Amino acid sequence: MGPVMTTERIGIPLQIEHLAWFSQHLGGRFRAAGLRIQCHDNQEAGIHWKVACPDEYQAAILQGLHEGMQDALPQYLASNGVWITEVLADDVSSSSDAFYRAGLLVAAQAKALLELSGRACNKA
Repeated sequence: MGPVMTTERIGIPLQIEHLAWFSQHLGGRFRAAGLRIQCHDNQEAGIHWKVACPDEYQAAILQGLHEGMQDALPQYLASNGVWITEVLADDVSSSSDAFYRAGLLVAAQAKALLELSGRACNKA
């Protein structure tokens, strides 16, 4: 197993907010979905909803976020909060699969943003 990513507390809470938009061309159409999340190292652990989401996408979003966070930052959700603050659905192109992939993407981007903030470090 490779290095584990964790956040270091340096006296002030870390709060990162970002939006990920997944879009894939499938010949004559697209599959697309977007998610905005906030990562907080000083709030209730786990994934939380701050916005209403169509029922048909909720399970896929949660699965994508859980799997994405497990891959990107395996210990993050055990002690830190992730809030879903916006769900961007397209009437034609959105699907559960697109939202699953958006969840994976937004988690990977969260890792990159934590690294860029200087608040994530490799622990061997």
